[in-house]
Amino acid sequence: MLIKHWLGSLVNRATAMVVVVILVVALTVMLVSGLLSQRELEQQAKAHVESVAAVVAYELDDKLSMRLNIISQVATNLTMTEQVFRDRAELFLSRQTELLHLFDSLFILDAEGLLQAESPNIGLSKGLDLSTREYFDRISTLMTPIISEPYVSSDDGKPAVMIGAPVFNHDQRFIGMIGGVMLLEGEHILKKFGNIRFAKTGYIGIATPSGTTLVNGRAGQFMVPLRSENTILMQAMDGFEGTAKTDNGDGDVTIMSVRQLDQAPWLVAAVWPIKEAFAPIGRMGSELV
Repeated sequence: MLIKHWLGSLVNRATAMVVVVILVVALTVMLVSGLLSQRELEQQAKAHVESVAAVVAYELDDKLSMRLNIISQVATNLTMTEQVFRDRAELFLSRQTELLHLFDSLFILDAEGLLQAESPNIGLSKGLDLSTREYFDRISTLMTPIISEPYVSSDDGKPAVMIGAPVFNHDQRFIGMIGGVMLLEGEHILKKFGNIRFAKTGYIGIATPSGTTLVNGRAGQFMVPLRSENTILMQAMDGFEGTAKTDNGDGDVTIMSVRQLDQAPWLVAAVWPIKEAFAPIGRMGSELV
């Protein structure tokens, strides 16, 4: 009754109407401001993730390029007869100790794919047939330096990649190859990139277009299949580059930026969970309440 009596006054009704309008306007401004803030924050988050992906891709390309060039130069310096190449393979590798700062191990294979020397000596038998390895098949077929697909090493069963180059005699006939091995879980390149963190929960992943994860920085996994639930990564296998929201496979929404490498058929993904990327909006909402 009191409210009805109070609203009976024209002045009071006008006052109430003004108050309602002010509240509606205030709520509208808050909602619009929140939406604009979220859009701006999302753009900033995407720009940050894109920057991280670009820097990591550039650095990884640079380090792979350096190793590929060094192995190629060493291979060029091994131009000789096939017999001398076989007989002196162990001596050649013993003189390449500086390469072990860049690789976990070094191998020399002859034209048939048989192991002639290894450094350091990890107990593989001389003459071990490695001709069926993907890296040897590509080098002996393409006759160019390559960065291999990931494979399981013969000695300890650990995942690895090979950076190798063909060796020719003076008549430019293929007589074998020299290669440097990088264990995915070793201290050379890949594990270091996998350990990169940005913000608090952002991480790096490196994968191949064939669908193998070289390094998963979030889970600390190596050489596992890509998750088909992640649509961005599935598109990246076909050459996609860009930034978008996606599911990481565990139900968490993330912002992911993908870059393709130049030196190897690999892709780099920088991933930032939405929970952290959009945290300022959550804090702003709490303050408004």
